[in-house]
Amino acid sequence: MSDIDLFSDVPFDKRGDKDQNAKLLNIVFNGGTFGNFLKYFLDKFSLLSPDIEETPFNDIGTSHGKVKYSGLIQAYHQQFINDNKDFVDLPICIILANTEKDFFYLKTSHWYRAGDSKMLPNDLWSKKITDLPTHLKIHSNNIISLYRLNGLDYIPKFIVRDWYKLEFLEELKTTHNYRWFETFKNHPFFKKQKIYHFPLESFFEFDVFIKNLEMLNDFFDLKLDFDRISEMQDIFYKSYNLDQYRQESNLVFNIIDILTTENNIDIPELDVSSEGFLYAHLEKKIPFIQMALTNHFFKNTKEIKEYIRCYPEHYKAMNPNMSKFNGIDNPFYLYNKQKIKNKSHKI
Repeated sequence: MSDIDLFSDVPFDKRGDKDQNAKLLNIVFNGGTFGNFLKYFLDKFSLLSPDIEETPFNDIGTSHGKVKYSGLIQAYHQQFINDNKDFVDLPICIILANTEKDFFYLKTSHWYRAGDSKMLPNDLWSKKITDLPTHLKIHSNNIISLYRLNGLDYIPKFIVRDWYKLEFLEELKTTHNYRWFETFKNHPFFKKQKIYHFPLESFFEFDVFIKNLEMLNDFFDLKLDFDRISEMQDIFYKSYNLDQYRQESNLVFNIIDILTTENNIDIPELDVSSEGFLYAHLEKKIPFIQMALTNHFFKNTKEIKEYIRCYPEHYKAMNPNMSKFNGIDNPFYLYNKQKIKNKSHKI
């Protein structure tokens, strides 16, 4: 039995349609995974519905603006399952996270993009602790407790980066987001419906998006007008270019690719969550090293390679933040967890 509750944070859906379900397609998705964008795109380019002149994009690229939809295609959150528990053979597309990039994106998407938030990951270190909004204050309190910080007005950047790194060091299959999507995908309700799994990775590259869109189109006979491919591309990038998190996700994985080559690229200023992800990636890939606790980050990939190559042998040791080493439980990790737990009880 899964310990994941799909419905705890979605007590109801704010329905925008007159009918209970859409006749052509129902998109069921978790917040921050582009369900509204997919609805808009399909409704706009289907020959079965009138064209839509407006775009729904706001200044961070989400598709929450009001436009005139046909009603043939609707987007709902997971409460759709409970609302329609007695129905069968409904045409449903669910958007699923599958790749490492998907889950990296979701970390920032859920916290900073869903709900059209204006907050940024860097707010955790750049803003005064007392000035943080309630949502981020919860995380800042967790950081202060874990790192035993007292009497500070600001949390140091290197601490926030390390805190993100610890999150990203977790084995993917044990993380909340991974288990949530597994529970969602395997919900018994979907076994009674006509289901298509649309990968979240589609929204990072236009060519991948179109490839998966073609398969979705064939599956439900949506009659998308691919003669308008140039317009499709313009619409895709209009949203993408407003979404700093998708752009940064692609940049981070490009940096990772470059690190496996002899090439060198400059690293522009990244947000602290991206820096934490890169730190975690390197520690998972390269045994016995830990990344530096400094406010400044690497300026280029050459500096990262030099750090790894010249890391002193006498500092190399089993990483206490890794739960397993070569598939074996890491005793330093278990000891470290117990030590943190004991300290927290004394606070």
